Amino acid sequence: MTETVYILLGSNIGDREKNLTHALNAIEQIAGLEIVATSSIYVSEAVDMEGENPSFMNQVIMAEYQFTPNALLSELEALEKAMGRTGKGQKLPRAMDLDILMFGDRIVDTDNLVIPHRELLNRPFAMVPLLEIMPELIHPVTGTPIADHVSEQDKQEVILYKEHVARVF
Repeated sequence: MTETVYILLGSNIGDREKNLTHALNAIEQIAGLEIVATSSIYVSEAVDMEGENPSFMNQVIMAEYQFTPNALLSELEALEKAMGRTGKGQKLPRAMDLDILMFGDRIVDTDNLVIPHRELLNRPFAMVPLLEIMPELIHPVTGTPIADHVSEQDKQEVILYKEHVARVF
C-alpha cells in the first residue's frame, strides 16, 4: 500500500534550477516512490537565515510512497548530502534542501522528524506550490484547508519563476 507524500525542494546556491532538476531526477530513483505531480518553480527570499542570503527556488512534488516516513527521510537526507549539504538543521545557504511537508494523513512528532512539517503553515514558499498541485488539501493537525492559511500578501512574496505543473494521474 502506498501513501501520498508531498516534498518541498529548495535551492539557494549554485545553479538553483539545475539543482532542482538534479534532485527531482534523483528522487525519481528512490525505491518505492512514484512521482505523480510537480509544481511550478517559485522564487522567494531566504527566511530564518542570518545575514544576506541568495533567494531560494522552490518546487513541490507529490508522490506515492510505499515505505515509512523515516525511510523516506533517510533517502532525502542522503540525497541532500550527495548534493553537498552540510550542517543539516543549521540555517545555512544550500544547494539542496528537501523537506517532507506531509505524509498521507499521518502525524509524526519525533526528535528527527515532524510531519506535517512544523513550519508549513508559516511558509508561503511551501504552501503556494503545494496548493498549486492540490488546492483542496487539508492540514491533518488543524483540520482546516491549507489554502485558508495563505494571505494575498503571502502570495505576493512568492514569485512564479517557471510554470511547470505536470501530472501523471
